Amino acid sequence: MTQARLSGTPVRSLNDVKRRPISMNLPAGRERRDLVRREAIVRRITAEFRELPGLVLSLKQASRFLAVDEAACARILAALTQAGVLRRTEAQLYARREPNH
Repeated sequence: MTQARLSGTPVRSLNDVKRRPISMNLPAGRERRDLVRREAIVRRITAEFRELPGLVLSLKQASRFLAVDEAACARILAALTQAGVLRRTEAQLYARREPNH
C-alpha cells in the first residue's frame, strides 16, 4: 500500500522513512515546550523544598519523588541552583539554600 508524503512523492512503507531526521515546522512565535506546565512544575518543586527544609535529594531521587522525567528534572534543578533557590553539594545532592549560605 502506498501513501502520499507531504512533498507529494509516495511512501511504500515505514522502511522508506526509518532513520531519517524528523523536522517539525511550528508556526512563527510558537514554542515547542509547554511553558505554563513547566512553570507549574518549577513552583511545585520550589514548594517541596521550602515545606521540607531538611529535604536532600539526588537527581534520581528528585525525579522519582517529584514525578518529573530525569532530563527535565536535571534542567529544572540546575536552573533553581543557578537562581539561588537550591544548592548542590559536592556529593551531587540538591537541598534548599538557607538564607545564610
